[in-house]
Amino acid sequence: MSNTSAVAKIIYDAFADFSAHADRQTPAAWLQEYLGAQLPSQSAEAIRNISGEIIETLDIMESKKAAMEQAMAAGKSAETWLAADIMAESGGSGEKARLAAAFFNGLTEAEKSLDDSVEAEVIDISEESAAWRDENWNDFKLKDTLKGLAVDAGRTGLKEMASDVLLKASQEGMAALADGISIAKTVTSRSVSGLKTAVSAGLTIAESKGLLPVTSVKVLTAAAFKTVECMTAFANVITGKATMTEALVKVKNTAVATISGMWAQHKNLMLNEIVNVSGTVFGPQGALIAGAVSGLFKETKGESRLATVIKEAGCAVAKFFTKRISMPFFRKSKVFQLLGF
Repeated sequence: MSNTSAVAKIIYDAFADFSAHADRQTPAAWLQEYLGAQLPSQSAEAIRNISGEIIETLDIMESKKAAMEQAMAAGKSAETWLAADIMAESGGSGEKARLAAAFFNGLTEAEKSLDDSVEAEVIDISEESAAWRDENWNDFKLKDTLKGLAVDAGRTGLKEMASDVLLKASQEGMAALADGISIAKTVTSRSVSGLKTAVSAGLTIAESKGLLPVTSVKVLTAAAFKTVECMTAFANVITGKATMTEALVKVKNTAVATISGMWAQHKNLMLNEIVNVSGTVFGPQGALIAGAVSGLFKETKGESRLATVIKEAGCAVAKFFTKRISMPFFRKSKVFQLLGF
């Protein structure tokens, strides 16, 4: 059994147990009880801490998603919202630009891991560089750079959906859960929220079993949030609630909300850790997780429409990124210009 198949089964078991207790337990209560049973070597205090980190991370991600959607309803783009949100925070302009560069570097590494054709150098984020002095960053330059971060997150999120890594992982995830329940036609806001909790629990258990690289609970939960949002978008294509274009826009915007939540949670980490965090959520490990979760959305009879939708999404993304277009912030060279390199 491949790691993806094993992870898919663990996630399935977690969601099945969550669903069985949803009417009589809050997500937080279920999470603590379930993790306590599945991770017997962990102390009661450790289980409380793990559960708390999952709930906290999901709350932050949902809050950022809601704020983004509210801004979009008022006519702003997701990218403009992210830039304004970060610029409103306290702190120097140079340090914010440096943090953005760290996230850029992680996304670049993720994109390289997903696409061998990507050629991009990482940005020098060393403290010694004079590029990060506040006087080098006026509001216009910082705003454009933060928009670039948002667009790069969306780009990498889309490329993850189009990657061979995800395609292979989704095939394994669907095969592993061929006889299981499917939630493709029963997706509601409540079931999506519960699924994020269950997937976070499943990933935590899988990581403890060595099926995933050693990763923090917060990072695994961010990946769970992003994955469930994206797979829900594809499920809506299956049921006719959304077009493929709408689903891909949802994938892009989910990436922006996710990077915003990660910024809020991880901005105080060492910069090399930030690079690793963003590279993990958006890279091959994120694609593997998405593939494992896709099994929950596979129809139980006949050829899976989800498999076709994922392939169609990959083709659409590939076609978009091979077009000879010139759009602000969609080219690394533009990012480097904005950063002054």
